[in-house]
Amino acid sequence: MSTASYSTTEDRDFDPSDRSSGDGRSNWPEGSTTQQVKARAGKLLDDARDSAQSLVNEKKDVAADELHDVAGALRGAAQRRSGDDPLLGLTGSAADGLDRLSNALRNKDVSVMMRDMESFARAQPVAFFGLALATGFLAVRFMKASHS
Repeated sequence: MSTASYSTTEDRDFDPSDRSSGDGRSNWPEGSTTQQVKARAGKLLDDARDSAQSLVNEKKDVAADELHDVAGALRGAAQRRSGDDPLLGLTGSAADGLDRLSNALRNKDVSVMMRDMESFARAQPVAFFGLALATGFLAVRFMKASHS
């Protein structure tokens, strides 16, 4: 009595490179590959979001430091000038405002600042547009002056 052993697909070791049946269709369930791709894409998106947020937070801190330095320069300029110059009060007020802005930048999270800006833009669209226009104008003037 001879015992012949026949190999079937269930008896073979699993070969990961053999993923298709003879008719070209995959033996794996369709959802598993899709889910893996979605999970990997989600992880990449989360990593990119975390990286971007940390970069924005670093830049936010640098901007806060720069605003604090400008406020200090304005205070120094106001203290060097003496007399009844009406610009002294305005310069001091501007320095105080820049210091408040610097502290707000340093202490608030970027997402909270964006929500605040959105709510202000929805509540006061004309004022928001005017401030954005003025900020852009001042930024261009500052950049032109710094290149000279």
